[in-house]
Amino acid sequence: MLRKSIILITLIIIIAIFASFKELNNSSSEIKNSPLEIDNYSKEEFYGYLKIPSINMNLGFYNYDSPLNNVEYNIELIEIPIEGSYLLAGHSGVGAKAYFNDLHNLQTGDDIYLDIENNTYHYIVNNIYRVKKTGSINISNATNMLYLTTCDQIVSGYQLVIEGIKV
Repeated sequence: MLRKSIILITLIIIIAIFASFKELNNSSSEIKNSPLEIDNYSKEEFYGYLKIPSINMNLGFYNYDSPLNNVEYNIELIEIPIEGSYLLAGHSGVGAKAYFNDLHNLQTGDDIYLDIENNTYHYIVNNIYRVKKTGSINISNATNMLYLTTCDQIVSGYQLVIEGIKV
């Protein structure tokens, strides 16, 4: 009798655990599909798009004054005082914020496109280099350049810098 009671109690506990997991899964899927889980902005709000065909990259980014223009949420457009030049930074490595993971696969001569305010700018990668990670990078004063930067996944403690020239 005691053995049957223990088996019955164990069975009830197992059923309760499975029911809890099922409830948790149902509530998780409901949250995922709710407006709270979906990005609370639309693609129309993007200031521009970074497109790199050789690595299948197509990422939207925000204008300088947007609170979402931050590497903690997206790729970040960093204002630089050089006419016609742009600097974009992003995380690489592990996690959902690692938008620039594939930059290390770029090669000199690869095409990069920036779509900004109904204009498409075409760049060719002309230089790829690493600099010690200090929180800033030195860039040329040349106009019509594009710079992409992220943490270097190959050499620890360094930033990877991709330099493109407008064609």
